[in-house]
Amino acid sequence: MARKGTTPWHESREMHTQDDADSSLKEQEKTTNKKEQTTAPPEKKLPTIPGKLPKRSVEPPEESRDQKPAGNKPNLKKSPSNPRIPPGGSHPRKKPKVPNRDPSGKHVNSDKKKPSAEAHDKESLSSPPQTDAGKETTKESASTYGASWKSSKPTLKADLKAMEDYITKMPNFHGYICREDAAQILKHPGDWLVRLSVPPSNDQDKKNKAQNLAKSVERTKGHKSTMQKVFVISVLCKGKALSPAKSNNRNLVIKTNNGKFSIDSVHWLVKLKDLFSHYQGTSAVHKNGEFQLLNPISLSKWEFQHEDTELLAKKLGEGAFGEVRVGRLTTKDPKKKLVEVAVKMLKSSADSVTRDQVEELLHETRIMRKLDHPNVLRSYGVAVLREPLYLMIELCSNGALREYLKENHKTITLADKINFVLGSARGVAYLHSQRILHRDLAVRNILLTEDKTPKVSDFGLAELTDRYEMKEHCKIPVRYLAPETLELFIFTPKTDVFSFGCVIWEIYENGQQPHDGKNAQTIRAQVKKREFLKLSSSAPEALRRLVAEKVFVADPENRCSMTSIVQCVETAEKTVK
Repeated sequence: MARKGTTPWHESREMHTQDDADSSLKEQEKTTNKKEQTTAPPEKKLPTIPGKLPKRSVEPPEESRDQKPAGNKPNLKKSPSNPRIPPGGSHPRKKPKVPNRDPSGKHVNSDKKKPSAEAHDKESLSSPPQTDAGKETTKESASTYGASWKSSKPTLKADLKAMEDYITKMPNFHGYICREDAAQILKHPGDWLVRLSVPPSNDQDKKNKAQNLAKSVERTKGHKSTMQKVFVISVLCKGKALSPAKSNNRNLVIKTNNGKFSIDSVHWLVKLKDLFSHYQGTSAVHKNGEFQLLNPISLSKWEFQHEDTELLAKKLGEGAFGEVRVGRLTTKDPKKKLVEVAVKMLKSSADSVTRDQVEELLHETRIMRKLDHPNVLRSYGVAVLREPLYLMIELCSNGALREYLKENHKTITLADKINFVLGSARGVAYLHSQRILHRDLAVRNILLTEDKTPKVSDFGLAELTDRYEMKEHCKIPVRYLAPETLELFIFTPKTDVFSFGCVIWEIYENGQQPHDGKNAQTIRAQVKKREFLKLSSSAPEALRRLVAEKVFVADPENRCSMTSIVQCVETAEKTVK
């Protein structure tokens, strides 16, 4: 057979002496008579005889003479007649393989397959690096996942299953909470917990980079959205943070490789228990922060097990986010009281919940945890240890105010309407006292309890600040926005006041939508011309005057506060029977 990697029709340029070829042939003929020998012995190299030119082997083996070339046309270019030979030896190029023949002249295949070390090599390449304990830890990037994640092999399913089986049973496992939640839970140096993190999709990761967001996000560069979730250790470091704007928490991804676990790519341990024990007894440094796993922190009062919530058959609503159902929650008070709640269930994608879904749900409950007012919807907590994720909120049996106004407009009195305005205004005024901008005020986001108490709800767009400037394109309720928001994308308490003027208008128009039937372009043009809504004549005179002169005005400096609206409505309430 022709030598692997060459075409039998190509003229050989590899030079060897006749003595070399004869010697090699004799040695190989001897090996065919030894049954116990599995491989041919190495060819013995003899020095070239000075003054004697080597012969060129251009004749293809017998088996391949009639075969057509596999590649290009035959190379008929002749070799030099007097090639240079290194002094004291044969040509350095590799010799062609000489076919084995038995005494009768037939080919003999004496080469048996040798045991391959390829499998061993692959195994050793995928094994965790074995380094001394004192070796300097590899520097990681600013991302939680570290720079090595881009080039490392995907996590094995067996490793993930081992982590999941062990970590989900730990008392300080907190499920899908974000790093912002972990920062609120960890209060003392050495406090630590374990959580699940979902890497962002490629599109979201690119968008974050393009906009140069200052907010730090946990992401894996170059990985697709189908990448496996990862377990993260969040721990509060010793000492002070590097700067007031930065957290002193460190978020350490648990890496896996061939059944071993590590957080620094230096210390690889076979058991997760040993990994945690190592850092419980030893201090370490990550991103200039010294940490030690001292105090495992259990679930907070707002974190529940899924078993604490019993889902009932009644469905309250359904949307792109998922669905809302009635449920019974076992509270964490000493009496284990049962309360009826509305359970907002997060809809998962085909594979799993996405990062955006998790962040939106936890952002909303993070805002609601700070609130305690009779006219603001109450949150009991979340259940995020596994999917589907739950948000348990106060049950309002009369539903959204918009639908209630439409369905009961014939029986609703003016006293009811002034009560809806007053309660809602008090709720928004309370939000502003807590430095919270709602940014999505509308009657659809005001719920009614059984006794018709209005509750401000839906904090998906809310922000904890006095001024918020949009830096990205997203869906915003154009019909309710103030002029400065439409023109400059700025939100302040005064923009909420303008939006609340639209809420008052909706209440007195029995739930009709502002600028109904008009598209966004037309609405923008009207606002630019300062053509604002006018309140119905059924509203109290003092309220109509306040809305026209102090709410629907272009200059936010001339716009009143929510406190002024509350005071005006309280006065008007006394005149309404």
